[in-house]
Amino acid sequence: MKNLFCLLALISVTLPLQSVAAKIVNKPSSLTQMETDIEAGKFGKIVSVTIEQHGDIIYSRNFDKENGNAPHDIRSAGKSLTALAVGIAIDEGKLESVDQKVWPLLGAPADDIRNDITIRDLLTMSSALDCNDGKKRSPGQEERMYRKKIWRTFALNLPLMDGYQRDEKGYGRWSYCTAGVFLLGQVIETVTGEKFDAFVQTRLFDPLAIKEIVWRTSKTGEIQSGGQIKMLGPDLAKIGRMVLDGGVWKESRIVSRTWIKQMLYPHRELSKFVHYGYLWWFTPIRAPQGFQSSWYMQGNGGNMVAVFRDYDAVIVVQAANYNKSHASRNAFTIVEASLSSLQRP
Repeated sequence: MKNLFCLLALISVTLPLQSVAAKIVNKPSSLTQMETDIEAGKFGKIVSVTIEQHGDIIYSRNFDKENGNAPHDIRSAGKSLTALAVGIAIDEGKLESVDQKVWPLLGAPADDIRNDITIRDLLTMSSALDCNDGKKRSPGQEERMYRKKIWRTFALNLPLMDGYQRDEKGYGRWSYCTAGVFLLGQVIETVTGEKFDAFVQTRLFDPLAIKEIVWRTSKTGEIQSGGQIKMLGPDLAKIGRMVLDGGVWKESRIVSRTWIKQMLYPHRELSKFVHYGYLWWFTPIRAPQGFQSSWYMQGNGGNMVAVFRDYDAVIVVQAANYNKSHASRNAFTIVEASLSSLQRP
């Protein structure tokens, strides 16, 4: 795991300083100033900030005066939990590998045109599905799915995009698709015989003593494995710590180190400074010692769970700036301010 982050550190130093992280403006000079700016509304609606280092929570504050310390909807940051669930299913031998084909697993006929779509395709947002959450007219756009009574039927019958081709690495065009991640949850249910929420609870949440969770479901009770799960900031810090420690929590193996390495690998280069693994994001983030490599969970509204190997730290930002253009920028600003408060080991 350490070697992987060293590799990513080398990647990050080759990136131009005009990165996403470098575009942050009005950075707070301290945690006290950050609190003042949050309370003044300079970053929109920030729900909570949690900072963990060396396995200990060193800062945690909730700013949500409306809902108090209730679990908060982290939107698509929840997709990263599904990546962990897939890894656990592979570790247990319930899934063969990421090259396994999805539609046959879910009972599609032998002549289904979608039968070549693999688990890896869905983990890397590279499938042939005509599905793009960023385009309202896309047949697979997630809001269309939410209006349906049965999400599984909707997702399994999505059309294929025109002109789909794989590159030399086997990946198709990158297209952000929540419906595809929902199907990964359906795959886990099929191969394990367990509901997705129960599977995640027993394999991931129970070992980490995470209890306050609220899943979104369809009208028929399907679990939304594609995000929109409500959790607490300190519990998300536990997820980050387990990942940072190579799949181990308090000396107990949760998911294999092999899977963590595969998950936190830059499978897709989305720009010179943004990469995508298996439902996890990567970008360098500015710190006093220079840009630091960071893999992170990310969701609409400015929700982030960022892990930093060099600092042995996890920083969690929960926010409700849903569909706001400044949401991501503000989250990065808070992460940077939080990082500046830490001493590098």
